Amino acid sequence: MKKILFSSILAIALLSSCTDKGGAKGSTDSMAAPQVAQVKYACPMHCEGDKTYDAPGPCPVCKMPMKEVK
Repeated sequence: MKKILFSSILAIALLSSCTDKGGAKGSTDSMAAPQVAQVKYACPMHCEGDKTYDAPGPCPVCKMPMKEVK
């Protein structure tokens, strides 16, 4: 009787430890890629104040090429 009880408890423990509880192998949560700083661009003449853009190009107001904001 003790062997059956022990075997049952051991089987349940092994099965419960093998189930997926959100920490599956291959999960990218713990291995998230580092955030890369996005480059912003702004007019060097500050025609639009502190407004920034995601891509370089001419300023819509003065047409000067935008510069990278650091």
